[in-house]
Amino acid sequence: MQRFFLACAAFLLAANAWAADALLVAAGAGYRKPVMELLEDFSKSSGMRTEASFGNMRQVETQARQNPDIALMIGDRAFLEPMGLAERFQPLGTGRLVLVTARGQAIASLADLREPRFRRIALPDRAKAVYGNAAATCLARLGLAQPLAGRLVEVATVPQVSAYVATGEVDAGFLNRTEALALQGRAGAAIDAPQDCYDPIELSVGVLKGRAGGAAARAFLNYLASPAARQVLERHGM
Repeated sequence: MQRFFLACAAFLLAANAWAADALLVAAGAGYRKPVMELLEDFSKSSGMRTEASFGNMRQVETQARQNPDIALMIGDRAFLEPMGLAERFQPLGTGRLVLVTARGQAIASLADLREPRFRRIALPDRAKAVYGNAAATCLARLGLAQPLAGRLVEVATVPQVSAYVATGEVDAGFLNRTEALALQGRAGAAIDAPQDCYDPIELSVGVLKGRAGGAAARAFLNYLASPAARQVLERHGM
């Protein structure tokens, strides 16, 4: 019996030690590629274990509220701040809204979307995803929301838009620059939306209240300010 209790105590000590040196991050699905590269680079250089979960920003909020092990959230500050979960924010970069067409579809400006050849245009969930909200705002400001209303296909996340464009399920789709870069060679044309047609997207890390005191979280936040992290972000269009 004494051996059993000693074994349990050793297990708990090991679990606590793992938690102190591990990091769990929740992030917007449109940032999956750069976030995973950042975490992998950080783990290699620090030896600390990292994990991440992804979804649209409403899903990220649910994950953060339900899982107390999540220490950091990554996404648009305009979505993160109203959640009331973060004690502070660390800027990472600027998000850009991009329209990408399916293979064989040329486009010179967003006004070309009025043409009949653009029968299906995808965007992420406008109420739950940063770039869905940006796309809807942009179309409204350009006077395109009403003309295109019957052609818009709303999906959950940016990666879903990317998949629809790549397979030709839609003729064009709104996503972020990160996904647009990843689609090169599997899609048609890509054009940046005018920056004044949507509100600025400030990519930030939300440091969750009472959860970011561990060594791994502190070390990762320091890493994000490093030249190595900056190179990763720039490579992914931020």
